[in-house]
Amino acid sequence: MKITFTDWIPVFLLPALAIFLARPALPAWGTLFAVAFSIFYGYKWLTYRRAVVRGARPGLKSTIGYLFCWVGMDGAAFFDRRVNVPKPSDAEWLLAFLKTALGLVLFFLVGRLFHPHHTLTAGYIGLAGFLLFTFFGTFHILSLFWRRRGVNAVPIMRSPLRPSSLSDFWSSRWNLAFRDIARAFVFRPVSRRWGVVYAVIAAFVFSGVLHELLISLPAGAWYGLPALFFLIQAGGVFIEKSGFGAKAGINRGRRGWVFAAAFILVPLVFLFHPPSIENCMLPFMKALRAIK
Repeated sequence: MKITFTDWIPVFLLPALAIFLARPALPAWGTLFAVAFSIFYGYKWLTYRRAVVRGARPGLKSTIGYLFCWVGMDGAAFFDRRVNVPKPSDAEWLLAFLKTALGLVLFFLVGRLFHPHHTLTAGYIGLAGFLLFTFFGTFHILSLFWRRRGVNAVPIMRSPLRPSSLSDFWSSRWNLAFRDIARAFVFRPVSRRWGVVYAVIAAFVFSGVLHELLISLPAGAWYGLPALFFLIQAGGVFIEKSGFGAKAGINRGRRGWVFAAAFILVPLVFLFHPPSIENCMLPFMKALRAIK
């Protein structure tokens, strides 16, 4: 058995419906969340179907847990009960709750210290707090919950501040849920047909397109900059993997970390550009009373 055309329908139909229905009716931040959830559940369904056609036989509880109570996209690992999953330590539980709490402090308390005199700064602090609360904190707690129950649900953020290289950051540390999607449905198919170089480009272009839908479309401005950010990342990976990169030592160790940090942080404003903060994040913070 293979994934069929009908399995792909939610991947395209859900975002189209979200964009068509949400943009006229919701504020920009509401459109952002509607599009985000539509993309998430489209690929969630696809990864579920992929696991099933490859032999997974999840029960009703496991199916509901994977589809609605877990953010990862590796269905095969989630449903495999043959793996002996170590119980999380108390220290890891504490760390997850501390990240969640710090995210809430940044979002609800620190951001307002800079608003309204430094509006963009307040918005970027709010964004940092939101990401810390969700991707680093709450999603880590979900991972701990499932692993406590013997389910192989690794955190989707795996020490992203400690990459040994730019490719290590994107392939092994940052948002492994998206990594799994891009690897399964973009990188591997393109690599088999046209080779690794085109596969790397395709994976970053794919990421750029999704982030245009998530960031520039709701903000209604600065189209193309998130895509440009990910093209820059692809260029950085090629430099890192080149003979020059190997000779300069930027593909490993401390130099690799510095190279990765520079390539990510310098153009980061292209990804989270000011209109996305002004039109989405700041109104979202006001809606939740984080700022006045």
